[in-house]
Order: sequence, then C-alpha cells, then structure tokens
Amino acid sequence: MKQRLHAGAVLVASLLLIPLVQSAHAVDPITTISLATWGSSPAETAALSDAVATFEARNPTIKVNLIVDTDHGAQMAAKFASHTPPDVFYLDAGVAQDWANQGVLLNLMPSITASNFSLSAFNKSYLKPFQAGGALYALPKDANPLVLEGNKTLMKKAGIKALPTTTAQFNAQAKIFLKKKITPMCVDADINRLGAYFVAFGGGIADSSGTKSLLGSAGTKAAMLWVMSNYRSGAFRTPAQLSAGWAGEAFGKAKCAYTMEGAWLDPFLKDSFPSVYQSMVKAPLPMAKHAGSLAFTAGYAIGKESANPAQAWTFIQYMTGARGMTVWTSYGVALPSRSDVSIPLGYEVNGMVAKAPTTVTTPAFIGWSKVIDAFNNEAKKQIQDKKFIPAKAAAAVLAAASAAWPA
Repeated sequence: MKQRLHAGAVLVASLLLIPLVQSAHAVDPITTISLATWGSSPAETAALSDAVATFEARNPTIKVNLIVDTDHGAQMAAKFASHTPPDVFYLDAGVAQDWANQGVLLNLMPSITASNFSLSAFNKSYLKPFQAGGALYALPKDANPLVLEGNKTLMKKAGIKALPTTTAQFNAQAKIFLKKKITPMCVDADINRLGAYFVAFGGGIADSSGTKSLLGSAGTKAAMLWVMSNYRSGAFRTPAQLSAGWAGEAFGKAKCAYTMEGAWLDPFLKDSFPSVYQSMVKAPLPMAKHAGSLAFTAGYAIGKESANPAQAWTFIQYMTGARGMTVWTSYGVALPSRSDVSIPLGYEVNGMVAKAPTTVTTPAFIGWSKVIDAFNNEAKKQIQDKKFIPAKAAAAVLAAASAAWPA
C-alpha cells in the first residue's frame, strides 16, 4: 500500500512538473505586422523582400506581411476610412502633409525619444516633408534624384559620343536624333519631372519654405517654354506617345535615346532589359542657367489606428537605421537618406546629383497633390493637341497649376 501511494505520488509530481518544464522552454509569441508599399518594378519588390528578411532574422518574434498595392494612395485612403490601416506603410512626401492634416498618422516622436533614436544623420530636407509642428510622421527610408540616362547604342547610331551637359547641347543633339528617326527623350508631362528644368533655368516650383509658389518666376516660365517647344518638335515624347506604361519601359524598349529617372531605373532595366542596361550611361541633367534636379523621398509611417504600433516602430527603427538602410540601398533601388550610409557602387552619378546644392527636394504642403494634378492634366491636354503653340501651352499649364496652389 505504501509502495502504491509512493508510486502514485511520484506520478502526480511528474505530471505537475511537466508544465514547469514546458514553460521554461516556452517560445515567445510571434507578432505579424502588415507592410503596405508600392513597387516600381518586380526587382524593387524582390529587393524589399530580401531587406525585410534581414529584419526578421534579427527580430524573430516579428514577422512581416508585405503588401504591394497597385494604387497605393487609393488603397490607403480606403483602409483609413475603414479604420484598418496597415501597421507600417510607405508614405510619399507629396501627400504626407495632407495625411497628417487628416489625423490618420501616428506621431513618431514619442517612440523616437523613448528609443534614443538619433535623427542627426538624416538629410534635413528629407525629414522636412514629414514634419508638422513638433511632430514627425515618418522617417525617410531613402532618397532619389533625377539624372539623365542615355542608351549608348542609339547614341552611336546617331554619331553622338557623349550625353549633353547643357540644354543648348541637348537641342543640337535632338535635331540629329530626329533626322535619324530616333526619339531623343522620353519624359512624362509631369511637374515631378519637368520641374527639374524649372530649377535649372533659375526658377523652381516653390521657395525654400516649401509653400510660396515660384511658378510665376521668369526662370520657370523660360523652362516651361523650352519644355513645350521640345514636345512640339518631338524632341520630348511622353510614355503614352511611345506606347509605354512609363518612361523606363520606353527606354528599356529602345524607343528613345534618353530618359530622366532615378536609381529605381537600374534594377528594372537589369531585370527586364539587360542589353539596354549594359548600354546605359548616366550624367546630371542638362544645365541651363545652372545645374538643377529634383530629389524625391518617401518614408515609413504608422497609422494612428494601426494594430501593432510597438512592433511597427521596431521595424521602422531597423529599416531607417544605418544597418537596415545599408542593406536596403545595397540593392540599388534608391540612395540612402542618411549621411552615415555609403552610396552603393555604380550609383556615383546619382550620389553626386543628390549632393548638388541645386538639387531641390520636391515640395510638401497641404494641397500639393492638387497642384500636381492641375499641372499634369493641363500639360497632357495641351500635348494631345498636336498643333499647340508652345508659348500659349506653357502659359496655360502654369496658369492651371497656379490656380490650384493653396491661398
């Protein structure tokens, strides 16, 4: 009897120990966060997936569900309206102030302060679009200036040995290309492309405050006249005119000798049009009064109603820190927005343009997206009229954009 009781006691004790042993080896729960992005190409999405994998390896309790939106702005608007925003998402600088004003973004400053996360390495012009008052609604994940890309094969056919360094040289080369029935330049009629020439001609889009319009300046008017004259002569063609979805596709299909895009073009060409990629050369955009370009940035943001803000911040802290940004930009899709991260090999021209004093970060203010729409719609409308007069067309486009500028 005593032996049975003893055996039973041992059994009960063993059973009681099992949960204790299991708890000692318990695995921390895994949280899955959603990451909503856009993608310029499958190559960009693949690069992001690889960069995210390095985050997951260093943070085994957080998994990332990558969502590539087909229309990021519209899909994000719908998610905000339904109170179901993703945990982290790309925030374009052009709409950052609008979304902040709508109250749908989480202020990152409390997390930044609590984590002792330093902002000193970030280019201030890349932080500015995401700041409002004392709040900071996103951290810039990268940056991209516009540069001139050329197809050496088409240049050789026209007997042109080097990319143009001035607008006058471009004009001369354009005539040679057109005689050879080669489209000189594919560039969309978009203020976020053509605005680079506003800067080069001594004007601009907005002043240093980012709110006062420069669309009425003499330099911008001169640039717009030059631009519309090029569309009239055929020196410029939009992607639609070349039956392409965007300028990079037209360039990849050798439908134009030149285009003007950022670092995102490189992996797209390497993946989809390797022969053109091998034939590509780069330079700063042709200068007029001086050199000029536009730089773009986008940030990682958290929705005010995101389900996992703590884990989302952990992700942003890694991806915008020196280590994560080094991994991400190493794929060549974009340039670092931090001074302590090196420019990737092969992107020296992009890096040089990014650091130029006359490379201007695109404006960011409440209502900027309406200016973009007004400019682009009028520009496309004018170009569709094949008999348009450049001076009148230029004036009409600038007038439409000026009318949309917030009072």
